[in-house]
Amino acid sequence: MSPLEGRPGSIVSLSMEYLVGWPRVEIGNVMMDWPELKLLSADPSRQDTRGEDLVWIEDKILQFKIPDLAPGEYQVIIHDDKGPPGDLVYSFLETTAYLAFPPVWPFVLRSNQTELKLKVLPAPSTEQR
Repeated sequence: MSPLEGRPGSIVSLSMEYLVGWPRVEIGNVMMDWPELKLLSADPSRQDTRGEDLVWIEDKILQFKIPDLAPGEYQVIIHDDKGPPGDLVYSFLETTAYLAFPPVWPFVLRSNQTELKLKVLPAPSTEQR
């Protein structure tokens, strides 16, 4: 993770292996969904590829801005959902399709989340002297 700490508004970049679905990021009481996140290919030759067009098996870089949180250490949870938020039919059909192809089982039948620590630093003072 780069950086391991930052101020609200700073961009965090996480290297993610085998991110299969639709990521969500949870920090404190803040949940960030797809529109607030950015996915990049870890392959420099594919850096201009839209996140939606990345191949599910390729390694990715997940980027998000640190939300407006009080200074302190926070648990960050990356949820790797198997479909768009709230679309249970899509999730069921996608998981069923993956299960029909045994070589992908190690990727589909794994934990759907990753956890790590992030230190939020005080926001810079807006006071002018």
